Amino acid sequence: MKQRIITLVLLTGLMPTIGMAQENVKKAFDKFVTSKKVEVKKTFSEERDFTKENRPLVSKADIYAFTIKKSQRKLIDEVLAAFEKDRDNKYVYSVLTHTGGHGVPTNTRELLVGNRRENSVYIGQDEMQSWQLICLLDPADATRSHRYAYVIEWNDDPKQVYLSGKIRGRLVVTYSPIPQNVVDEYLGNAPDKAKRSASSEDIANEINKIAMTGKLNLLNNKAQMLTSFEALKTEFMKENTANSQRGSTIVMSIYVLCEAMAPMMKDDKDLRKQLVEEINTMCMECNPDIELGRSQMNYLTLAKKALR
Repeated sequence: MKQRIITLVLLTGLMPTIGMAQENVKKAFDKFVTSKKVEVKKTFSEERDFTKENRPLVSKADIYAFTIKKSQRKLIDEVLAAFEKDRDNKYVYSVLTHTGGHGVPTNTRELLVGNRRENSVYIGQDEMQSWQLICLLDPADATRSHRYAYVIEWNDDPKQVYLSGKIRGRLVVTYSPIPQNVVDEYLGNAPDKAKRSASSEDIANEINKIAMTGKLNLLNNKAQMLTSFEALKTEFMKENTANSQRGSTIVMSIYVLCEAMAPMMKDDKDLRKQLVEEINTMCMECNPDIELGRSQMNYLTLAKKALR
């Protein structure tokens, strides 16, 4: 932080510097958080590089924790409609949706904030069972290496909504580099020195990040995917990992990875059988007596189905 200054911004609306690339979503977010029908708590952070001309944005994390009455569910629908309107924007490269509800496993994803990997915002945790995420390139970045991520997440469990009469959720806006260099660094295209330094933990951490952003197409061959699977399995089987939040993130990544791998190995019955057996071994480490363990087993079951 020797050359940069962090500025914390506490404002009513979203920052106008984001631009027009996500015009509909931005307007919908502004309308939502300023509505008198919404209770909202705001946390903003922003970092700019003051050593460069025009002080380019380095990182951003705007979070709006909201509560609305269940009768105002239409406010969420209006935001979702704005996501659809921006879906075909030329800067948009990913739109992901998870629809929760009673009995549906949560689906946690990590959103990077800036270029320091220890800074992240997680969505889909705790009671936030449903979410929609849109990722788009920063139109002001000529290198096309940075992106904005917009998220709405909310509690969609009918029982909880019925008992409380309210829907809780968050709107999130982040800014970060697009995490595309991780495959080159750890999975085959980096210099030998970088390859030698990549442990199973290194690979598992990077694959978790890639899986969270839905960019597994960056793994362009079976060998890279199998390397990733082995690293995730190794990390999951470590002592005290299985029944932890980290273990939960790993099994989510395994599920996403298996879905991506399945088309590549549709004719390799023996390999698919071997992978299913390895997943069964991981299932034995899950504790079915706790909610976290049951959720992990659900994801591992989905992973096996993808391979069969």
